[in-house]
Amino acid sequence: MSIKKIVVYPCKGHYKGYKHVFEYVDENRLVDINITGEIICKIKKRLDFYSKSTNENIKKYLSDWNRWLKSYIVPDGIDISFTSTTFQHFVKLNYELLKPNKVLTHNEALFLILGLNAHELGRGIKNFPKLDCAEEPFHLAELELWRTEQNKALKESAYFTDGKITSEDLVILATKENSFFTELKTIDGKPAKKERQLTKETRENINNIAKELMKNSPTLKKPYLAEDITKPLFEKHKINLKPATILKDYLAKYPNF
Repeated sequence: MSIKKIVVYPCKGHYKGYKHVFEYVDENRLVDINITGEIICKIKKRLDFYSKSTNENIKKYLSDWNRWLKSYIVPDGIDISFTSTTFQHFVKLNYELLKPNKVLTHNEALFLILGLNAHELGRGIKNFPKLDCAEEPFHLAELELWRTEQNKALKESAYFTDGKITSEDLVILATKENSFFTELKTIDGKPAKKERQLTKETRENINNIAKELMKNSPTLKKPYLAEDITKPLFEKHKINLKPATILKDYLAKYPNF
């Protein structure tokens, strides 16, 4: 893992005059440092607007955010006297959330695609408001997170159901359907395989067929669903796949298609 020590991100445009100091930065981080730096600039400006408030709740809120910004919000840029080895440990813990067979909350998923420290949610970052809401949140800094294109894509994605998304689907959303991750290679050290357009279309066709079948039989078991998909998949789209292949590679969204 390649490391840059001390990277100062200067805020631009409307946020000029603010900056964020990243003590350590992984050069192979999944999210461009400019994306993460920009969102932190927006948060700092919004917090600064309320810095002179005498309201005790606002003061507590600002204190929490200042602590998060200093020590927890960015996994590879924490402003604290850690060694590079320690910082690598935090980066690893954060990226482990993207390993297969994990279910991520809205907050965890959004933090990951913004280059923030999802692992510390509920740990160093306690009582963080839930961002899975239909309308803009009242909370000050969280509003900046909610307004991002990343959050819009997440909320509108078919993969995102009941306020959660699987790690596999988040990777698809962030790499194949959008460009939120630069190159997914720091999880296991190997470049991620790009999904071919044909495979993507097949997945969409299977999801549509599965959705219709589940409407009529909502308790249909996954193996039987895979068998029932084969016939309409061939009749409608001339795609011939074995039930075992459909079961293994195409039913990750089961049962919520």
